[in-house]
Amino acid sequence: MRIRNRIIPVGLPGARNILLSGLVVTVLSACGGTGQDDGQVSAVQQQFGGRVIDGYLARTTVFLDSNNNGTRDAWESFAFTDNDGYYSYNPVTETDYCAEGVSAQLAQYCLSTPVYYADVVIRVDGGYDVLTGEPFLGQMSRRVTAIDADGGNNIVSPLTSLVTSVESEQQRKDVLQSLGITDAELSVDYLDTDGSGNIDAELLNKALTIHKVVTVLGDRLTDTYTEIGDNFGTPNDATSAVYPALADAVQHLGFDAALLENSLHQILDAAETELQAVYDRRDFTLPPDMGNEFQPGDFTRVAEIVSDIAPVVNALIDPENGVTTSEDVAGKTRALESLVIKAVNENSNSDSSIANVVDFFTDAGNEPLIGALVDSLSADTADLGSLSKNDFSGTDFDSILEVSQSASVPAGVEPFENIAGTTLRISDSNLGTAPNALDDSEIEFYFGGEAGEIEGSFNACIKVITDASSDGTLGDNNSRGEVASGYWSMFGAVDGKSYSVLVTVNFLGTTYQSIIKAAGTKLIDGVSHQSIGFDNDGKLETWHSLNGFTVGGTAATSNAECEARLPSRIGI
Repeated sequence: MRIRNRIIPVGLPGARNILLSGLVVTVLSACGGTGQDDGQVSAVQQQFGGRVIDGYLARTTVFLDSNNNGTRDAWESFAFTDNDGYYSYNPVTETDYCAEGVSAQLAQYCLSTPVYYADVVIRVDGGYDVLTGEPFLGQMSRRVTAIDADGGNNIVSPLTSLVTSVESEQQRKDVLQSLGITDAELSVDYLDTDGSGNIDAELLNKALTIHKVVTVLGDRLTDTYTEIGDNFGTPNDATSAVYPALADAVQHLGFDAALLENSLHQILDAAETELQAVYDRRDFTLPPDMGNEFQPGDFTRVAEIVSDIAPVVNALIDPENGVTTSEDVAGKTRALESLVIKAVNENSNSDSSIANVVDFFTDAGNEPLIGALVDSLSADTADLGSLSKNDFSGTDFDSILEVSQSASVPAGVEPFENIAGTTLRISDSNLGTAPNALDDSEIEFYFGGEAGEIEGSFNACIKVITDASSDGTLGDNNSRGEVASGYWSMFGAVDGKSYSVLVTVNFLGTTYQSIIKAAGTKLIDGVSHQSIGFDNDGKLETWHSLNGFTVGGTAATSNAECEARLPSRIGI
């Protein structure tokens, strides 16, 4: 888990250094932005409202980056987005999250500040894409002026992110012209342009292309420049350097040309140069240079993969033929995400299934199979995790039935329902190895609320032990049991049922976002356990529960009680 000076959207069970973020005291250094207003203390709270879209992002952290350094510093105001991607005000439910007297659960979605800003950058990171159900990777942004701040329509999207970093109004105009969009279209909800579900396929196509390109490029750079995001005061990840580099390429080369393989080498080179400057300022040890446009080195493979993203997006989201329904958008966006997941997770630079995915979606002869896959992915039973592990080839992927089954949850997986008033204890089955690498992590939730409710509060006990020794010596930042609390919400619930539950966890003075996913069953030592998916720094891990959601129970009230409820499984 990466420790950053911001609200960290990670799953608690995988939070290997979870205590550290609540205990570290640090002096933060700031680097200035371009034309950023430093702000003045105001007698009233200034509010910012809007919506975050890749698909809509739930529980993403929205913050005011007052010094434009790409990360949330301790003094910068923040909020989370609700289940629909709104912050401060949800016009669908007509809920004002900043209203006086709202509950703490609702107030977490209010973005306000006592400091008045005439010009400030809003940034978002973490959370979950409502369309895909997957953790959101990377970061997006929007520059907001005083005239926009209280308007409530501060949409943050890949399109706004591309123009945030440009330094002049003329450059902004040039980038928009190269994209073929207007300034006004930056504030268009392209997934629902008129409140009736009308979709702007052209804007959707461009937005998906931009952010998926940036996500994969940024991931490869972050894998090399590991200090980025791991140290206080550094940008959240490398996408903060990729977006400006892409904007410059779009401005000078045009949108389509900027996405060609040779251009991507230049974008990577420019982004790497910016990351190296961060390393120089912080006196970090530089890793070997990944390359440049003339000697690309490690740029070659990622540029090759990323150059195929736009053709896949065009095959799935055709601006000329449009996208007819929100279900169609969900299915096609999830299909695209299977490629992104493979690209981000590739370790050996030789995953042949990535090329298989590209060939599958860009081959017009596969139209019936693609249609079956999209239909399967548009359903509530879609299983993107299984699909992303499929190699998209062979006799198990050459019929409509097989393709459909590859993208659906396994038989027997049931959605969650009626979890209010239940207890759930989940455990990491990996206990590490003796003598000095023993692991023992568990969490017990008690979900509050009345029967049938789809959201509420919870209390929890958390045990995180990693790299412990057989002699009883614990690893750094370990806990044998700590009390925590927070809020839960069924994610995309239909008739009170959902395959995912969002949880906001307040722990040791820090707030975390995570997700619980139904993942079937597994035999462990001959005993059937429920498999539960958890987010760990943007990667879903599988944990297990012996009894699943059990009606009744009480919440622990002390750390000592938590330790007693979660005894050691490793004999220390």
